[in-house]
Amino acid sequence: MRNEDDSSEPSALLERLTSTVIDCLATCKRAGSRIADSLTGEGEIESLSIPETQTTTIRGDTGWANRPPAVLECPRCGGEFDQHRAVDLIDCPYCVAEFSPEAVRDLEVVAMRCPRCHTDLDYGKRHPNVFEVPQWAHCEHCQYHWEFTHSF
Repeated sequence: MRNEDDSSEPSALLERLTSTVIDCLATCKRAGSRIADSLTGEGEIESLSIPETQTTTIRGDTGWANRPPAVLECPRCGGEFDQHRAVDLIDCPYCVAEFSPEAVRDLEVVAMRCPRCHTDLDYGKRHPNVFEVPQWAHCEHCQYHWEFTHSF
């Protein structure tokens, strides 16, 4: 014999299950939106990185001539100063030291700055026994990426 309450039990169960599924989908949608926003920096993609960097960054460059600005340490006085472009003459503003742009390999690179958002970049060498200068730089803030060179 069936009880009248038993007939409403399947509909109540279906209602609870539907509510749970809707809540789960809403949570997944919010999580997906947050992930997508973090991958695109400011919520929209302006342009993708150049193919040579082989990254999913928003913007990137390759080649020494396109190197991001560097903060160098003067070997003569110990002062730190900017070299905005890789082809610029290296001229310490704190003393009389001057160097050719190629002398950067003999100087200490203290930092590299992002040309987009001006924060300090993560940078390093892939082949420290071959190259004396940084070979890559990446901005965690805006996803800018630079590579010295690639050989395919």
